[in-house]
Amino acid sequence: MAKPPVLPIQAGGNLPQNDDRNEEIDNDKEIDELAEALDLDPEEVEQEVIELEDGSVVVNFTETKKPSEDPEFYANLAEILPESEMDMLAFEYLDLIEIDREARSQRDKQYEEGIRRTGMGNDAPGGATFNGASKVVHPIMAEACVDFAANASKELLPADGLVKTKIKGITNTEKLASADRKANFLNWQLTEQIEEYRDEMEQLFTQLPLGGSQYLKWRFDKDLNRPVPEWIPIDNILLPYSSTNFYSSARVTEQQDITQDTFEQRVESGEYRDVEIFKAELEIEHETKSKKANDKIEGVEMPTKNVDGLRRVYEVTCYLRLDNDEITKGARAPYIMVIDELSDKVLSIYRNWEAGDEKMRKLDWIVEYKFIPWRGAYAIGMPHLIGGLSAALTGSLRALMDAAHINNSQTLLKLKGGRIGGQTDRIEPTQVVEIEGSPGVDDVRKLAMPMPFNPPSQVLFSMLGWLTDAAKGVVKTSEGRIADSSSAAPVGTTQALIEQGSKVFSSIHARMHRSQAKSLQILSRLNYWYLEEMDNQSGEEIEVADFADNNDVQPVSDPNIFSETQRITQAQTVLQLAGQAPQLYDLRESHMRILKLLKVPDIEKVMPNPQGVSESNPALENVQMTMNHPAAAFPDQDHLAHIKVHLAYMMDPAYGGSPLISSTVMPHMMEHLKQHLALHYLQSMRKYVSHAAGGEDAFKLNEERPLDQEAQEALALASQLVNQDAQQVFAGVTPVIGQLVQQMQQAKQAQMQAAAAADPTSQALIQTQMAETKRKADESTAKMQLEKEKMQAEMADKVRDMQAALAEIQAKLGQEQQLAAQDNAARVAIADINNASKERVAMIAAGAQLDGQQAQQQHAQEMTALEAENQAYADLRQHGLEQSQAEEQRVHDARMAAQQQLAQQQTQQAQQAHQAELQSQQLAAQPQPQSGE
Repeated sequence: MAKPPVLPIQAGGNLPQNDDRNEEIDNDKEIDELAEALDLDPEEVEQEVIELEDGSVVVNFTETKKPSEDPEFYANLAEILPESEMDMLAFEYLDLIEIDREARSQRDKQYEEGIRRTGMGNDAPGGATFNGASKVVHPIMAEACVDFAANASKELLPADGLVKTKIKGITNTEKLASADRKANFLNWQLTEQIEEYRDEMEQLFTQLPLGGSQYLKWRFDKDLNRPVPEWIPIDNILLPYSSTNFYSSARVTEQQDITQDTFEQRVESGEYRDVEIFKAELEIEHETKSKKANDKIEGVEMPTKNVDGLRRVYEVTCYLRLDNDEITKGARAPYIMVIDELSDKVLSIYRNWEAGDEKMRKLDWIVEYKFIPWRGAYAIGMPHLIGGLSAALTGSLRALMDAAHINNSQTLLKLKGGRIGGQTDRIEPTQVVEIEGSPGVDDVRKLAMPMPFNPPSQVLFSMLGWLTDAAKGVVKTSEGRIADSSSAAPVGTTQALIEQGSKVFSSIHARMHRSQAKSLQILSRLNYWYLEEMDNQSGEEIEVADFADNNDVQPVSDPNIFSETQRITQAQTVLQLAGQAPQLYDLRESHMRILKLLKVPDIEKVMPNPQGVSESNPALENVQMTMNHPAAAFPDQDHLAHIKVHLAYMMDPAYGGSPLISSTVMPHMMEHLKQHLALHYLQSMRKYVSHAAGGEDAFKLNEERPLDQEAQEALALASQLVNQDAQQVFAGVTPVIGQLVQQMQQAKQAQMQAAAAADPTSQALIQTQMAETKRKADESTAKMQLEKEKMQAEMADKVRDMQAALAEIQAKLGQEQQLAAQDNAARVAIADINNASKERVAMIAAGAQLDGQQAQQQHAQEMTALEAENQAYADLRQHGLEQSQAEEQRVHDARMAAQQQLAQQQTQQAQQAHQAELQSQQLAAQPQPQSGE
């Protein structure tokens, strides 16, 4: 058999971060040609070529080393570089850091405003400033952050594991085993070993909507002997003004505020070089506004005395040209440099690429999480999207609260010169106070009156609702529109509503999924470097080589699925389609997905897996199926022997053929025999194909490459041989199986009849059920008859209404037709007159020989008659028009008269009400007789 023309060569297998260095070469090339293409020694290439089971080879043409293999490469260069050179670097980069801080000062202010607008620090801007003014804050900003963090945590931090396997390319047993080990180990790390991972990520999720961008840093802690994640808020990351992307930025500065103890600990561990340590006594300058706003929410305040020696260091990821670096020799290369702000000293400089990587590719240790990407390196967040709406909502809510408070307050206007007797001016409830007024004042309401404040505005309240809907429309998440849909809506409609209402969150979720995948790559790199130093309590026999290639694991979250509701909807859709076409679907898998999403415990007990049984002999399988447990066939079994034993058991009238057992064992037995037949066919095909290929097992189920001509011919010949064997071997099997199916049907019917005859209660129950069914059917028929009669009555009413409307339309149409007929008759009369006139003119012309005087007189008489007829027709038309106008005028006059009469009645009622009010006021103003007079 010919070999495939092209096979993959996986290069750089021990470089977890450089997974794109795979090349493809011709499998027929010699080692010399391969060495020449890779510019390596042929002997070295031959030693590094490893052939895999699938025919491909792995060539490690670039050897990289871990810190334990080359500690000098990963050492602190600040211990060997000249002090003068490091001082120049410190002064240069401290100036650059100050410029970067000033460039992003407005960004810090936006983040601070977003934190304040959550209202949790009781300092949200806006509202009135008088004493007692409302300080309530609309919760739209805080609600959006909490809602987003809850959705993100549910999708990216599930309790049952954060990592899953996904192998790219052709799979084999070793790849599957390695991927499973890595996924299990990473899940143990992220859920148990790295205890703070979930806390750091949840903090990141709550702050991501406010800051727009947040960051997660990974490092290896030598004291804990494990990787450690640290959330870095955006106000602690400084990027140059010219940066357009975080990962390609010329420098990334992380400002760290550490205690004196942490500083000394890093010096003692060798992470920082040993410099003269000054204890910080003053407050740290440049404290961000975001940090101050967050301190108000937490209820903490920086002490006046720096008792912990809090100091600031800057960790700068940048590109440097170090002439004294023996490896780069002044070439541009990535480094990580730490500068102490207090002493202006460089504490450490580390090479930031792997030892042996000639291209010196930068290693990423900080992962960026973005909310909404924008034009620059920083993403935008909620303060940018709904900051103005949040301010308007808070202002409107405070205005409504202030209006309600003022309107309910006891604010009075007091008449000047009025005197109030008694011991106090404050009147308590249920208290009776005498008031002495000025001379001539006989009404207490003339001394003081309530301040006429306006009540809360209904327009402002309506605007508050509109602003709330507008703000939620921007930040809505997965269930944004489901509440508006009907519970009986189709599953597809619900799915469409979920996707439509979650466009914003789904895009954010996809970006976070990608960031978490990058975070897993960094964690896998740390495992590859330091796995031997860790305390492995995961229960997995994990090896360092498992983390050499990390293309086979990814986050368990799905960037296309962003809510539990969407998953359940999809599972319900699959289950619904499976019910409509069960032959096309795996019903058990469809139900399993629903049960998993519903978090049902011990699913295997509720729904046993027929493929989860272990391999056993045919006798035990017969007993298993008799006890109503499924059995499974395995590829390497003697299928003919199993089939014979199973058929003998089924045909035995004392066991499988008895009515007591056959009804239970028959369904399992038929499925089991089908498995044996299919696997026997596959086994026979593989045997014949292997023989035709010269003993090579070329027929594999997991093989995805196409077969060549020779393999196809061998496969066709093997198929013919298998068919011949099947005709001989299974000549007597098919009739027996058909007889078993017939016996199974007969046994089932006999079992049902026997059960009905042996159990009178069952018969009575069946009769009761039949009677209940008949009663329900009769009831349904009666309801349908009532509904039918009701519908007929409604239809009759509608028909009558339509007939009345039709009659009215016909009457109007008749009137219009009558008017049209009259108009047509008038036109015909005019036409007749015109024709008669023409005939008379012709006659006059024909009698031109008559005397001119006679002709003129006759013509004058004819013209006079014609004018008289035209005048009569015009009078008739004028009369009709005047009648129509008179009728319209009559209707208009009647309408105006009715309106005037109604206006007069309303005016009279208003005057009567006004007179009654004046009389009541006069009565109230008259002095009342005192009691006892």
